[in-house]
Amino acid sequence: MKKFFVMQALIITMVLMLMGGVAAQAPLEGEMELDFYPENPIWRGTITGDISGNMYFTNVGPGRRGEELRGQTVSFEEVWLITDAEDNMILAGTDEGIVSPNSKYRMNGVVTEAAPEYSHLVGRTVHMSGYITWDPGTGAPLTAPGTFRIN
Repeated sequence: MKKFFVMQALIITMVLMLMGGVAAQAPLEGEMELDFYPENPIWRGTITGDISGNMYFTNVGPGRRGEELRGQTVSFEEVWLITDAEDNMILAGTDEGIVSPNSKYRMNGVVTEAAPEYSHLVGRTVHMSGYITWDPGTGAPLTAPGTFRIN
């Protein structure tokens, strides 16, 4: 009987340790509120959630208006940056994505740099998605609210 209780205690301890490891790997999520600017960084705004701060997206690849690929889909490549209130780097990375004809965007990337307290995130994948709103008068992008997730 004593062996049974010792074995149960060991199993419970192992399960709790595994659960702690799983929690450490849980995705980090945030809500983005982005505004369009005609020069790089072309998208600027904020992120709130598991990581909060300022966000900047610099276009580095195809995807400016008029460079449609595969019908009406527009592809793009970016470098992104999240900073604190004093504009100190928290996280940075790269992504590639598409904007579909219905103005939904999605992109996948990777964390390439991090402040020391976030260094464990370097190399982790990133996914962002949302919807672009347009200025009806000029046809220019206005905003791009969406979600940001580090897996």
